[in-house]
Amino acid sequence: MTEIAIRPYEPTDRAGVLAIFDGNLPDYFGAGDREWLEETLDAPDGPAFVVTADAVPVAFGGYEVWDHYNKALLYWGMAARAWHGRGLGRLLLHERLLHVARAARPATRYVTVDTSPMVAPFFRRWGFEETAIWPEGYRSGMTMHELRFDLARVSTDELVARRDQALAAIRRGP
Repeated sequence: MTEIAIRPYEPTDRAGVLAIFDGNLPDYFGAGDREWLEETLDAPDGPAFVVTADAVPVAFGGYEVWDHYNKALLYWGMAARAWHGRGLGRLLLHERLLHVARAARPATRYVTVDTSPMVAPFFRRWGFEETAIWPEGYRSGMTMHELRFDLARVSTDELVARRDQALAAIRRGP
């Protein structure tokens, strides 16, 4: 049985995270995004996490808190292609929301994300509301969807339950 865990990103995860990214080209990222990811891995703007399967990174994502605004911004958020559709995104999302609720400094109310039209429905399914759509909002020409989640509408206990349910569902398997 595969052991699934979620933990903070460590520099030793770098090659595994880059492999996840490369496996998602060109459908989810542009080739030019790799340099940005490398910069993020070398100097994260905030907490970052990996989901591991038998200690091998299979998903990655983090967040940064914007000091001058009442929000945190989710960054990256990716799963190895072989693991798509198995709940890693849900687990990673709820771990990040929980971490923002518990540990963000300064404390913040909103969690935002910008993403592609293909991924935006995932965030809406988990309670994010769309705040803007920007045609050609990414330099690649792709439309950008901005969404936000209001932490004031959910308790920390509910976020823990959602995260734990996501982990249990992955461990049960398809």
